[in-house]
Amino acid sequence: MADQSKNDNHITENDALFASSRPSIHSSSSSNQQQPSTVRSRYQTPASEATASSWNVQPGLGLMPDYSTSSDVPSILQGIDKNLLSYNMSHPKRGVAVIFNHEEFHLGTQMPRRRGTQHDVDNLKKQLTKLQFDVKVHQDLTVVQLWDALKNVSLQSHADSDCFVCVFLTHGDNDVIYAYDGVLKLQELIDRFRGEKCKSLVGKPKIFLIQACRGEDHEIGIDAMDGLDDVELMDVDVADAGPRPTVPAGADFLLAYSVAEGYYSHRDTAYGSWFIQALSFVMERYGTTMEFTDMLLLVNHIVSQRSVKACRDPAMIGKKQVPCFMSMLTKKLYFAKK
Repeated sequence: MADQSKNDNHITENDALFASSRPSIHSSSSSNQQQPSTVRSRYQTPASEATASSWNVQPGLGLMPDYSTSSDVPSILQGIDKNLLSYNMSHPKRGVAVIFNHEEFHLGTQMPRRRGTQHDVDNLKKQLTKLQFDVKVHQDLTVVQLWDALKNVSLQSHADSDCFVCVFLTHGDNDVIYAYDGVLKLQELIDRFRGEKCKSLVGKPKIFLIQACRGEDHEIGIDAMDGLDDVELMDVDVADAGPRPTVPAGADFLLAYSVAEGYYSHRDTAYGSWFIQALSFVMERYGTTMEFTDMLLLVNHIVSQRSVKACRDPAMIGKKQVPCFMSMLTKKLYFAKK
């Protein structure tokens, strides 16, 4: 998909509960009342038996197992050190952050120039460097060059690193993203970092940030019953085209998209994309103190309050955007200073 408008100045281009796990319920009015039968819950450890009295009604959930005693706690939760609930970020290095920025495209792709994307590069490079990442920027790579560059990163040893970050700033469509001269499947790029292919990143966070549209609809604004705070807005915006969601099978991945599936993502030619602007703003203030998915929630909030104010295409005026992320992280993620 192409940018929706462009200008040299400020443009906004069943789950059913298993019967075997449900506790028996008996009528108290029966003269031949039986005692509640002993059942084994699928929530319990093999060595632990429970009766119906081991279940309590939980607000909003109904009958749930009672974990008030240690013997009732699932074995996977016993003996967990609370300190283990956050990723180990004490390796010698923070890790590599690679940014693939695409502004210019071969005429054969029929993709227009992505004006304003350099602002995203500058903002991300500044904030990721402050978080002690080794930032590498690749500009307008061809299909072969981009694939080789990412493959080389996946083959490197990350044993001394806390995590890995990859950013795509480009056009796209369906399940692909654009390089300078063609397209690559996003899923195949992400799969390069699965555990069987990149063993040195097993158990470590692998973060992918994708600035691009994910459809052809524009998000609209509605009046909130409790109101919304006003936020300072930029002047004019454009829209990027981009990939639909692709979720890799594997733990410790996080995919953050600039917009929800099916909608356009806006980019201000003078200040960069709404998503990266907000992310940079949040990282500047809370990068070393706030948990990362909490930062992304704040980014969602900030972007959701913006709307297109000026654009060559009148149909875009007033349109909105909300980012989304899919987390397969298994622990909390903090970028505390080393």
